[in-house]
Amino acid sequence: MNPIQVLVTGCDAGKRTALLNMLEEYGLEPMIASNVEETRQILERRPMHVVFCEDRLPDGGFREILRLVKANRPEVQVVLSSMLGDVHEYIEAMNLGAFDFIAPPYRSSEIISVVDGAYRRYQLKRKDEGVLYHQTGELYQAASP
Repeated sequence: MNPIQVLVTGCDAGKRTALLNMLEEYGLEPMIASNVEETRQILERRPMHVVFCEDRLPDGGFREILRLVKANRPEVQVVLSSMLGDVHEYIEAMNLGAFDFIAPPYRSSEIISVVDGAYRRYQLKRKDEGVLYHQTGELYQAASP
């Protein structure tokens, strides 16, 4: 079992299916949420490392997802998915703390690279907080110096 936990938040079934297929080919078992509220509920119950989210959702969008994640689980990395390709939206997402910004159509190599990078950043943030993530998936407190 791959230890990377990914949540895909989006309402566009076509984009979501393409992304899910690529993540599953990589050996992941991603979870799905269709809006901000479902994302909040999942993040409260399950440890996640990466959240992919669409720019627009029925009850908000990437801004609400980024605020939610950064307020409650700042180590979780958020990747924005948008067909708009708007430079201003990209800059805003990055300023709000997004890890990356991708646009469909997705390429498998791009998705794998983004997931790996986001997971490495997640691990670094956890290590900075004094918690190390063991490859077996177990969390343990780092020894104090």
